[in-house]
Amino acid sequence: MIGKVFRIFREKGGVLKALDLWQWYESLEPKDQKRVKYYFSLKSIKDMRFPFRAKHFDTGEVINPGYTRATLLGTLAQTALLDGKYEDAEWLYLRALELSESPYEKHLILNDLLMLSQKLKDFDRMEKYARMDLELFEDYKEELKERNGGSLPQINAYELMVYLFERKGDKALALELLERFHKEGVPHPFYQEVKQRLTA
Repeated sequence: MIGKVFRIFREKGGVLKALDLWQWYESLEPKDQKRVKYYFSLKSIKDMRFPFRAKHFDTGEVINPGYTRATLLGTLAQTALLDGKYEDAEWLYLRALELSESPYEKHLILNDLLMLSQKLKDFDRMEKYARMDLELFEDYKEELKERNGGSLPQINAYELMVYLFERKGDKALALELLERFHKEGVPHPFYQEVKQRLTA
């Protein structure tokens, strides 16, 4: 009983407080709370560059955490992904996506979800996350360009979606997408070969 009362009135601190995540965290099912806390602890053990220890999750004063809410959950998702816990990784990435505050952040999270889908060889998931990312392209392209020294880098969702269209036999859509992003200046490592194949 005393322990329960203490939990109710304890000071809420740590990274959860610094990132204003307490209300979000407490709205989760107990099993999901455990999932978030577990990967935070695992990250603190496995990654020497991670600036926090397990105790910093919900206690103590954390100033300038260096993460947004979405990037914190994204890094925990990466930990789950590297640990081979794909279901947990996807769940964490999707929560990060919900909490992301910019199209660029969403792009980074969707890119990781695409990599997870590729590991699972799940074509439906690949298409779902690739479509979501490409729908945001106009909103994040300028920031992506700026962060990449003035030019656009390769975009996994673009290359993958061209492949998926071609795989379905929809060469016209694949070619349209290939040409659209080529004109935008997004590189495709096999642009000429793919174009030749799609126009044959």
